Amino acid sequence: MKNDMNVLFIMPPSPNVNMTIGFDVHTMPPLGIGYIATYLENSGYSCKIIDMNIPEITIYDVVNELRKRKYRLVGISTTTECYNTSVRIANIIKCEDVDYIMMGGAHATFEYETILQNNIIDFVVRSEGEITTKKLCDYIYLGKGDLANIDGLSYRKGTDIVTNKNVEFICDLDELPFPNRKLYDLEKYPHKGNISTSRGCPGKCIFCAASALAGGKYRMRSAASIMEEVLYLYGLGIRHIDFVDDTMTASVKRLNEFLNLLLKHQLPITWYCESRVDSMNYELLKKMKKAGLTSIQFGVESGNQEMLDCLKKNISLGQVEDVFRWCYELDITVTTNMIIGQPYDTEESIDDTMKLAKKLIECNAHVSYTICTPYPGTYLWNNSKELGIEIVETDYDKYSTFYPVINTKNFTAQQLRNLYYKAVMEVARNSMRKNQDTRTGSSIRRDESIILANEKAQVRLSKYKIGGSNYE
Repeated sequence: MKNDMNVLFIMPPSPNVNMTIGFDVHTMPPLGIGYIATYLENSGYSCKIIDMNIPEITIYDVVNELRKRKYRLVGISTTTECYNTSVRIANIIKCEDVDYIMMGGAHATFEYETILQNNIIDFVVRSEGEITTKKLCDYIYLGKGDLANIDGLSYRKGTDIVTNKNVEFICDLDELPFPNRKLYDLEKYPHKGNISTSRGCPGKCIFCAASALAGGKYRMRSAASIMEEVLYLYGLGIRHIDFVDDTMTASVKRLNEFLNLLLKHQLPITWYCESRVDSMNYELLKKMKKAGLTSIQFGVESGNQEMLDCLKKNISLGQVEDVFRWCYELDITVTTNMIIGQPYDTEESIDDTMKLAKKLIECNAHVSYTICTPYPGTYLWNNSKELGIEIVETDYDKYSTFYPVINTKNFTAQQLRNLYYKAVMEVARNSMRKNQDTRTGSSIRRDESIILANEKAQVRLSKYKIGGSNYE
């Protein structure tokens, strides 16, 4: 029966040049669909993942797979910036021998009604996908259950859009099997060893949808479960781990338990994580360094305390400077991002941000800039009028955080664009003055690449990923 129970998952290519700090999520296996595919495989389904962010993978590979094997259901994971591309892929898939197309991911969770109105997507899986997708597959492949009783599912019924009640989130994440890496072509990824240790985020930053996507609940795997996955990846020959949580260090108690396990096993590995400055102290950073930490990312966003408060960061500038100084003393590579054009930004506050960026560069920090972008599901998106934001760009391909899509109370989109370029080049100049090591050089090249290459990315994607004479 398994031969007739094939499910294909597609990760669409990002239309943007993702010059992100710390790591580029598109250079590592997509864990979200990996979790769902593994969950289905353990229930008797046969799953395949096609990640179109791998450079040599194009729409032709998707079509060839669909013609090689029968797939009744194809799932597409999408973010806002990938949504238009996802629709293009779905249109092509519809021409093949596929019964149903489902869409999931952050953008689909918040924009499911718009998605279902185009008659291309049959189902939208909202929020956490394992249980909902399993029940949907049981309905399609085994004739079990009723669509109306599948929590977390939205779909069309005639001309109506039906939205079932929200799925109950999995409380104990240790119950989930971690993604089976055999589902990925690991050799194609520069960063092979990524691990997710939690879902959601305890923070409430107005530009982030992580908390809303997880239903406002923050859940963590145990230290023992994380260590088990580290050992699994180590057995595959992986020697560097990227912990991809929004805030891997949210629980200092769990962090200490995990560090104790790492130190006990004495594995010759290095690792990276994201954190918050308000959860760090010198002794903790020292212990993390001893356990293999080589690089860490902190979200700073602004050099003006009033702006930090407006963003609901709940951190202080004093904490920022302390933590970055400690990382410098401990030789831990630290990266951070600054946001240009938040709702209440002024020339003075942006100047404060650029001054702080210069200070952090003196601590050998890698500083990047993005432009404030309201994504569906964020406080920015839901309360744009209240915040005095005018959304002037509706083309989701441009929701890259490198392209201005809003006017604020104090700046037009064009002014934000100019301020962004000014800030990026100031970082490059300060980094060159610092002349620290080879990392600075790569940071400068990255910043220059953002300016020079980002606007060409969409054209390149259309030409090489989705386009072609047969599929335009």
